[in-house]
Order: sequence, then structure tokens, then C-alpha cells
Amino acid sequence: MKVSVCVITYNHEAYIEACLQGIVSQVLDADYEIVIGDDCSADGTLAILKRYAAEYPEKIKLIAGTSNVGMTANGLRTFAACSGEYLAICEGDDYWTDPNKLQRQVDFLDANPGYSMVAENGLVIDTTRGIEHPFNTIEERDLEIHHLLARRQFPTASVLLRRGLLDASLLNYKFSADTFLWCFLAQKGKIRYLPILSSVYRKGTHGIVLSSDKLEWAFLMEKWNNDIAQILPKGFDQELLKRRNYTEFIKVFFFCANRGDLKKAMLSLKKCFKYQPMRTAQAVSKFLYRKITVSSK
Repeated sequence: MKVSVCVITYNHEAYIEACLQGIVSQVLDADYEIVIGDDCSADGTLAILKRYAAEYPEKIKLIAGTSNVGMTANGLRTFAACSGEYLAICEGDDYWTDPNKLQRQVDFLDANPGYSMVAENGLVIDTTRGIEHPFNTIEERDLEIHHLLARRQFPTASVLLRRGLLDASLLNYKFSADTFLWCFLAQKGKIRYLPILSSVYRKGTHGIVLSSDKLEWAFLMEKWNNDIAQILPKGFDQELLKRRNYTEFIKVFFFCANRGDLKKAMLSLKKCFKYQPMRTAQAVSKFLYRKITVSSK
């Protein structure tokens, strides 16, 4: 099997058909399989998956969960069921727009054995604000770990990677964070970025609107960043990880403080001082100044 396309779904009834259609429309001169892991969706997702599995029995391998196990466990068991030389990922609310995506990326990895992964640009559809824009504006280049930690460089749906590089040690981290995987692969070979729009990333399909949800997300990001720290090369500057943690918690602080949720705001602020004390002091000073200025008018 040349390529496995890993599709992870949960309550994606409104989006999954576009996802699957983009995959089955690929023009590839080699065999590929579509391995779908559904985490016991409560909507009509599974019915759509079964219909496609019946229509493409030679391509689709459906893993239908009988209970909800969560994003991480569902992702790991779906990865484990893949058998291709190369692995592509397309989550159920994203989709591919270029029928030549897989062929182009397979050709690149076949011709460049020193590369562990190739990624491309994508279109971001922000469902909450009703706007569309490219995921990135950078030119073609190789990406290193410091690029990957500084900001998200490409959508997950745009990648193709060498599956054989994913060894058993990854399971110790129970990872589900994309950046963790990219940093791991960056140490196994080069990563090439191509500025080609080949997928759509839907932003805001699972909007986080509660203070508790946002704080929980920040703690989860912190956990993922701690996992990343464990696999970075010896002597690698950890400052980028501190900045990543600060960025998540300062957003939660502003969100909670503006809504009067002082307990969660203070929890977030404590984390901010841990990771970036000077930046935190400056940010809080500006925040309080604006509050005082507005209230005095």
C-alpha cells in the first residue's frame, strides 16, 4: 500500500461528505486506502461513513467506535490501522480541493529520500467571522523546529509523511497535538513546505465560548508543549515553548477578566508570570490602563 489517508471524525455530519469526496477524487498512480476512525458520533456522521464504505469497499476501512474514547485515543487507534508507506491526515471537518495533491506529494517524497514530510498551504474558512484567507503567505522552503514552534506553518490536512518513521516511542506521550508530530519528524529528516493551496481548514466549527473551556484548552496546550520539550534535541532553547504557553494563558486572562471571571483570570495570570514575567507585567499594565480610561469617561 503506497498511501494511507487517516480520517478522524466526531459529530462531523455537516462536513464529512466534502472531506471524503476530496479524498476519493484523488488521481494517484498507486494504491491508497482511507482509514476512518469515528469516535461514536451522536449525529448522522456514521450513516454517511457507512454509505461511502459500501460505495468504495476496496478503499475505505471504517473503524466505528462503540463508545466515545476521546480525540487522542481515537487518533492513535486510527493511525495504528494504517498500512501505507506514506501517511496523509484529513480530519472530518476539513477537505482537499486539489485532486493531484497526493500524486504531487508522493512524487516529491519518492524523489527526495532525505525528507520525512512534505506540507502545503491551505485556505482557512473562519466560520465564526465569515472570512476566508490563505493559511500562510511564506514561499517554498524547508522548515526547521524553530519555525514549527514559532507559529503554525501549514494545515494538518496538507501533509504527507513517511509512516515508517512513527516508532513506538510516540505512544508514551499519547500525543494528539500536530506540532508534537511535526517536531518529531523534523528530527528524522527534512520537511519541505510548498506554497500550493490544496486543502481547506475550517476554523471555528467547535467554538470555545466558556471561560472554563478556554482555560482547559490552555492547560491542554501546556501539556502538549511539555511533551514537545521531552523530544527536542539536547540543548535546544526552550524559550519558544515558554512563549507558546504564555500566548495561550494571556488570551485566557483577557477573556476571563473582561467577563468578570476573576478566579480563572488569576489562574491564567499566574501561569503567564511563570512563563513570561516581564511581558505579563506589561500586558496587565496596559489592560488596567485601558479599563481605567474607559471607566473614567
